[in-house]
Amino acid sequence: MNQSSNKPSALLVVSDNFLAKQLTDSLHILGYKTVRAALARDCYSAWSSPERFSICLIDQHLADQPGQVVAKYLAENRAKNVVLFGKLDNAENRLSLYQAGVSLILRDPDGTAEIVAAMSSMATPAQTPVTKRASVVSFPSKTSGTNVPWQVKALQRELVAPSGQVVALTRNEVKVCCALADSSSEPTNREALTRALYGRFDSSANRALDAVIKRLRQKIVANVSAVDPITTHYGEGHRFTAPIIAVNQ
Repeated sequence: MNQSSNKPSALLVVSDNFLAKQLTDSLHILGYKTVRAALARDCYSAWSSPERFSICLIDQHLADQPGQVVAKYLAENRAKNVVLFGKLDNAENRLSLYQAGVSLILRDPDGTAEIVAAMSSMATPAQTPVTKRASVVSFPSKTSGTNVPWQVKALQRELVAPSGQVVALTRNEVKVCCALADSSSEPTNREALTRALYGRFDSSANRALDAVIKRLRQKIVANVSAVDPITTHYGEGHRFTAPIIAVNQ
């Protein structure tokens, strides 16, 4: 309990459940404890609690209020390291936020890895193992020196790493990998993925897709000891950031 109380704390103001989960996992790896506010009004309640935060990450695209309003409120109330991310094209608004004390504005970050990298460069939590920081940065992995791509073997239901290590796949994991291989240069839309797997695009299919991608990531990291190569691009979809091909569909 004492170790937990000594950890730096982070406030996440993020409505999207999948994005919030990714950021939470990354922050825990970096040694933070987290408090999440899914809505702007929850954020005000979280800030009024006795807990104070070492960093505040705010999504511009909240469900009930633009994130810039929350970011300005926190900065004006002397919150430390306020980071706002998302689409914010108005230069005058950005200038106003910086003048209010917002530390950093990330416009359309390339997935959670960029958000976490920017955050970790601003404030280094105590007792952060250097070896674990690599687990939240983007690909390549330890095998990045080669030009051999990952291979999806659909018939065998296998994903073969450039090093030759094999990850056994379920039928849905094969479909996800093949879809990512078909669009390796840009994110694959979540709607396209859910329709490929379940033939529909609704909240239950979205949750099921999240579970498939989560298990796939865990398998890759556990079996290949590599950095997670599947990135999430907020508002766009998912991408396999290493070269990947489907060899026997």
